Amino acid sequence: MTPDQRAAEVRAFEAAAKLKLGTWESVESAAILALACPSNGESQRLLASAGTAAEGLKAGNWESVRALAWLAKARRELG
Repeated sequence: MTPDQRAAEVRAFEAAAKLKLGTWESVESAAILALACPSNGESQRLLASAGTAAEGLKAGNWESVRALAWLAKARRELG
């Protein structure tokens, strides 16, 4: 097997696209990607998508805390 030589952000976007939408995992991933790639034009779309997904999920476990904390950080830093 040959190593994947593509840029890390390309691989990250590809992996995130395979996540089930509307899960805390997808909310957290979108927020982290928005922070990691603020200049590629996708950050605001990712934040909006994560925010919409988070509104429809029930909070109350460690996954929700972590995802909501990343979302809050991304919103604060990216506006």
